This record gives sequence, structure tokens and C-alpha cells, in this order.
Amino acid sequence: MAWLRPRSPVSPGASRSRRGAGAPGLATAVDGCASNRACIFDDNNFQDRIGSRAAEGGRVDVSSGNNDRMDSWKNNTGTNAAWYYNFVDENSDNCRNMPKNDSDGNVGVFNSDELSSWRTDRGC
Repeated sequence: MAWLRPRSPVSPGASRSRRGAGAPGLATAVDGCASNRACIFDDNNFQDRIGSRAAEGGRVDVSSGNNDRMDSWKNNTGTNAAWYYNFVDENSDNCRNMPKNDSDGNVGVFNSDELSSWRTDRGC
């Protein structure tokens, strides 16, 4: 699953940026999250993108290398999305909303490095 890439090791002082050219015809922000995608990032302030999905995608687990790593997210779609930690079932309290056309540059101490799965077809 190309949109859920595990982090690669980086030597001290080197950049881990995954920024670059997006798909042709898509407006892509400096952080690499296209205008019609939801994205999750390893670090605060939308740094080190670890996942990108279009709207209408059901719940999927992130790779083991990206489990419990997310610190910020963007939802550049017109559809609500959500992320889960310690997923039990779709109705659990372990769900956090990612409202449409919204973002969070720092999910905060209690949600930091907790994401295990996410969806882009609806919120919690």
C-alpha cells in the first residue's frame, strides 16, 4: 500500500522529507498533501507525511512501521474522516474526528503517537 509507507531510517541532521511531485494535475501544498486528499503526518505542523488518501475510503490499519506515530493531520476533502487508536470496533470511544476541510497541526499530548487506523468515508 503505497500511501502507508513505513518510516525509513535517517542519519542525524538529514531530512526525512517526502515532499515532491504529486500526481499530475493535482494541486499539492508544500507539505505534500494534495487539495483533494486527507493526510497524516509523523511530526507536528504537517512534517513527514506517512499517509495520504482520497475521500470515501473505509477504515484501514496503518503499517506496523507507522503504528502509533501520527502527530498532525490534514483533511483537504469535502468528506469527514476519522482516525482510531487501539481499535476495538466502529462504535468505540477510541475514535477521533478529522472534519472536512480542516487540519490539526498538533494533536496534543493525549493523542500524540496513538493512531493505528483511519478512514476517509465518514467521521466517528
